Amino acid sequence: MELIPVLPHLQAVLNLTAALLLLSGFQAIRRRDVETHRKRMIAAVIVSAVFLVSYLIYHASVGNVKFAGEGWIRPVYFTILIAHVTLAAFSLPLIFFTLRRAPWPLLGSTCEPHRRVARKTFPVWMFVSISGLVVYALAFHLYPPTP
Repeated sequence: MELIPVLPHLQAVLNLTAALLLLSGFQAIRRRDVETHRKRMIAAVIVSAVFLVSYLIYHASVGNVKFAGEGWIRPVYFTILIAHVTLAAFSLPLIFFTLRRAPWPLLGSTCEPHRRVARKTFPVWMFVSISGLVVYALAFHLYPPTP
């Protein structure tokens, strides 16, 4: 089995996994369960990194995939896609900045700088993960590319 055609489906699973990890990490910190929050957020970073590598390999191999939808769905799809890609590019440095501000126990840092930036990072990262699923569903299931 060739790997490249499977990558969009893997990417969807990774996006869903990242969204679920983000949500459960958010719930953990709301319960003041710092250790669970830390583990879930680190897992979300790892899953998102695997997604990025897979995405780059896929698009380096196949280039751009033409969207097959016609009519009213085209502007809807491209609006979602543009917002997704723009915020995905913006989210990468934002995620690193948020991690850098995290209270690492061995470094003796505090939560407040992390909390301030995480309040901005979380909704952007969550939007990117969910909109990635919407783009995938539209481009590969509802309006699949023609061979």
